[in-house]
Amino acid sequence: MRVNREAFLHCLESVQAGVTSKDVVAQASCFAVLNGDVLSYSDEVYCRAESLLPDKFSGAVPHKPLLELLRKLNEDEIEVKQSEGELLLIGKGRRAGIRMEREVSLPFGSVETPEEWRKLHPDFADAVGIVQCAASTDTNQFHLTCLHLHPQWIEACDSFQICRWPLKTGLKEPVLVRQTAIKHVVSLGMTEFAETGSWIHFRNEAKLVMACRRYQDEFPDITGFFEVKGTPTQLPKGLVQATENAHIFSAENPEADRVFLRLADGRLRIKGVGANGWYRETKKISYNGPPLDFRIAPQILVSLVKRFNDCVVAKDRLKVDMGSFVYVTCLGKPEGAEQAPAPQADAARSTKSKKRKGAEEGGER
Repeated sequence: MRVNREAFLHCLESVQAGVTSKDVVAQASCFAVLNGDVLSYSDEVYCRAESLLPDKFSGAVPHKPLLELLRKLNEDEIEVKQSEGELLLIGKGRRAGIRMEREVSLPFGSVETPEEWRKLHPDFADAVGIVQCAASTDTNQFHLTCLHLHPQWIEACDSFQICRWPLKTGLKEPVLVRQTAIKHVVSLGMTEFAETGSWIHFRNEAKLVMACRRYQDEFPDITGFFEVKGTPTQLPKGLVQATENAHIFSAENPEADRVFLRLADGRLRIKGVGANGWYRETKKISYNGPPLDFRIAPQILVSLVKRFNDCVVAKDRLKVDMGSFVYVTCLGKPEGAEQAPAPQADAARSTKSKKRKGAEEGGER
């Protein structure tokens, strides 16, 4: 069968969110082709889309070589065939065979089929894109690695920062969804959602379906920590470019991508540190209080400064209220001094989640 190479590639990339290199389930690193659809499943994420291949195609193909080859070929159309144990890709004077397991063993049968689809709030993807930057990567504190999807808002916390976007999600009850799973909603143009017992499902106009596993673990009540009284301050102009420069190096820490900021003597210093170097820049700011340090996800800082540069600085917190969302970060004492207590530490200790262990370590030393 001949298929448009770019369309086939786009189809596979659309379900890549459900592929993982981790050995969580059999064929988790594969695209599965079944009944004319392409599927992926990582135990946390399930994806399904039309494959452009005929219904007779059936099997599981390792995702990495298939994607890389399709990206490198320059033909507008390629021929795709299924032979014994292989998926064949045939172009002009070239052919490739990629191992293909005939039997699909991905356990996606555990994903319930939704009965009712509802319209997704138009700001849902924007909210997830911002709030997910405040989630933790510390798997010992499971609930903090999740986004808390509440009927009235979306929020996250990593022990040092909290972010909440007020939004009528349409959910019937609060649930937790892993940040590593739901972050893919941002780029897939989802327009509808549905709820089932163990999953929350999203669908776009192209009928791509992505489902994220949902959890009922408790999330700490962080509402009180948004009440910050302090000194009104304006974040300096030019901070967007400085943040993007610092992000060149902080991005080398994908599990903890944060830039460090210091407020002292009417100046704000931003610094990004990575395995291959560092970047630091200083800006003037209308702040004359005691020296304070904090860290923040670069994506959140850029979004804050682009939209609204007024903030409130208290002795232990910095708050920015964007109207559309509210962000609070923990402030610490400068340079090697003891880290200030995490804003939600007491609340986190009250959760019944079984997967918890101390707050995420961090900060500039």
